[in-house]
Amino acid sequence: MSLNQVRAPLYAVINHRWIGRWIIGVATIHMGFTFVLFPEQVKRIFSEGFFNTGLMDFEVGKTVWFFLFGMPLLLVGYMIDSDEKRKTMPPFREIPIILLFLMTLLGIALIPVSGLWLMLPALMGLIVKNKIANEGY
Repeated sequence: MSLNQVRAPLYAVINHRWIGRWIIGVATIHMGFTFVLFPEQVKRIFSEGFFNTGLMDFEVGKTVWFFLFGMPLLLVGYMIDSDEKRKTMPPFREIPIILLFLMTLLGIALIPVSGLWLMLPALMGLIVKNKIANEGY
């Protein structure tokens, strides 16, 4: 079996529009889990008048950052999905891939029980899609 015969099924799976949607899903779940994991802190934020409550204490600050982290992740997913809609990914996306990879590895190292593990399939797909785009350029 040649290398091209091995690559063909992998490339067929990778070429579907899924990476941006995967990241959007991870971000949406992340933001939704704020209300599951930190219900008391969310309640305090709204009961204290909402404005200027992010620094009340460590637990509330952690809750705010947990929710806010999902927003740029949602934006990244949306931007990748926009590229995937074109059917051919733009080449030379190494910098965003490297930054997402570093963010994911750092997050996994610092907080191993986090959901950042869910970024690994999307990153692997993005690396392969970028390789395909670079080869076709």
